[in-house]
Amino acid sequence: MDFKKVLKNLAFLLIFVLGAVTIANASSGGGEESTWTPWLLMWRVINTLALVAILVYFVKKPLVTFFVERKDQIRKDLAEAVEQRETALRLLAEYKEKIAGMEKELERMRVELRKAAESDSEKVMANAERMSLAVVESAKMTAEQEVRKARETLKNEAVELAVQMAETMIREKISEKDRKRIVEDYLVRVGGMK
Repeated sequence: MDFKKVLKNLAFLLIFVLGAVTIANASSGGGEESTWTPWLLMWRVINTLALVAILVYFVKKPLVTFFVERKDQIRKDLAEAVEQRETALRLLAEYKEKIAGMEKELERMRVELRKAAESDSEKVMANAERMSLAVVESAKMTAEQEVRKARETLKNEAVELAVQMAETMIREKISEKDRKRIVEDYLVRVGGMK
């Protein structure tokens, strides 16, 4: 809407209102004097129109500049909002794609972890089997050593027991005469060694 048209419409409205007020004052009559006279009313209309004209003269350019700048700012903000919306939609699509890729990557990592866990489990089982075989071998060797020691101990005890039995038998069966002869034979042999 053109600014001149607005002023014309405003002036017409003021004249119409002033006319209506004048008619209303004239018809009220009734003994009281009205403070509104046609000349006073016209003078107020002229003052109001002068005030409006002065305001228009001084305010028109800043108002027009303000509204033009505001209109440009709104257009600029709207363009930025559209651009930001497009950027946000593009980023959303990228993130959705990345999330889908991440889900595939997670599944791939799960499969790899399962395979690694199975491989580690097999290694642990093989290691445990080797260790159990080593423990069994060690136990066998220890048992064999213990058996050898026991045999050696039994053998030594048997020899000792045999010597004791032989000694006992010899003491029982050798007489005093046999003992003297054995001592003399021993002394002869020891004396011949010198």
